[in-house]
Amino acid sequence: MPARKIKWTDMLPHEFVEARNNYPVCWMAYGLAEPHGAFNALGLDWLKADGITKLAAQKHGGIVAPPFAWHVHEVPEFHGDGKTPGWLRNVGVYEPFCNSIPPRLFAQIAFFNIRTFDARNFRAAILITGHCGGPEHILKKACQFYTERTGSPIRLYALCDAECIDRSLPFRGDHAGMTETSQLMALHPDLVDLNNKTCSPDLGERYAGNINFDKQPLPSIKIGEEIIESQIKNLGIIAQDLLNGYVPVENWTAPDLNEAQILADEFVATELDK
Repeated sequence: MPARKIKWTDMLPHEFVEARNNYPVCWMAYGLAEPHGAFNALGLDWLKADGITKLAAQKHGGIVAPPFAWHVHEVPEFHGDGKTPGWLRNVGVYEPFCNSIPPRLFAQIAFFNIRTFDARNFRAAILITGHCGGPEHILKKACQFYTERTGSPIRLYALCDAECIDRSLPFRGDHAGMTETSQLMALHPDLVDLNNKTCSPDLGERYAGNINFDKQPLPSIKIGEEIIESQIKNLGIIAQDLLNGYVPVENWTAPDLNEAQILADEFVATELDK
């Protein structure tokens, strides 16, 4: 028996309707490519969120939204405030290979993502970013603003993936450390090479990596599987809570694209910097 389709992009029209009606949750992953040490693939943040959303959809149901692997890195993007070297230089990075967009553009895209989930008649959507440390708050604000300003019945939840790691585990969110590296090893073991400990000096030897190779234990597939299993369990709880709280609005219609643009502009102008 073929595996159940979970990706929006892979479904025939009737398959989309069936999957949405069976479990009306849309899963949306966010992330980007950025330095994660010499030993991790640049796209760790995106690969992590993408893998987690797909596993959640396989386990619980729902549809995985089309991908968007561009994100906010820092403000101003990549270069600090012009007076200090900035975060990247502080963590030993001289050539970052990031694919980043400005915060306001990211916020608008996220807002239109939400409007699309609403217009496609999902009852709930979970927006999960693998790139944490601030950008997740843009997603949270966008979710709140959309529902408050439109009155939509859609139930929304935004989070950084580290937020759904089970609190019973001794692992927390990090940057290219035990947690993230183990997660990538579990999802894509071919994209981690712990033997490649440093980069060349022109790139930056540390390259934002945070593993002490002289200390055991080192990241592992087993640790990553334990972390991800807990995340999938907790995302299922979140999704069910959203569905349980859904209250339909009679004759509801999502704002059209022109109406949504007005709201998105208002969101960026009034809420983003709060």
